[in-house]
Amino acid sequence: MKGWGINLLLLAVLALPALGSPATEKGPKYDKSTEVKVSGVVTDVKDYDCPISGTLGAHVTIQPAQGPAIEVHVAATKYVKSYEMVFAKGDKIDVLGSKVQFNGTDAIIAREITRGQDTFTFRDANGKALW
Repeated sequence: MKGWGINLLLLAVLALPALGSPATEKGPKYDKSTEVKVSGVVTDVKDYDCPISGTLGAHVTIQPAQGPAIEVHVAATKYVKSYEMVFAKGDKIDVLGSKVQFNGTDAIIAREITRGQDTFTFRDANGKALW
């Protein structure tokens, strides 16, 4: 019985890396061969733990002129906020990114978003994250 405390402590320490590991292995990856450009109006803005970015991620949902709404995985929230990039409901944006399947529906991993005269870049030309 003496060794139980040490064994439990060791088990807890060994389990910590597994709890904090990024979830990027579970989500789709950026694929340059599936790049698309989609225009639409932002209908939702939210941050959540994202398996694509592997961190707290910024997301917008856009409604294109034709077809269903589509979720756009923008970037790590910390990156978006550090450059004071703010997207709001009603914004008209153009998204250049990789079209993927995520949770059974089409989604886009953003490389660039253009709003008016402003272009925000989140990934390089090969799709590698800038954060």
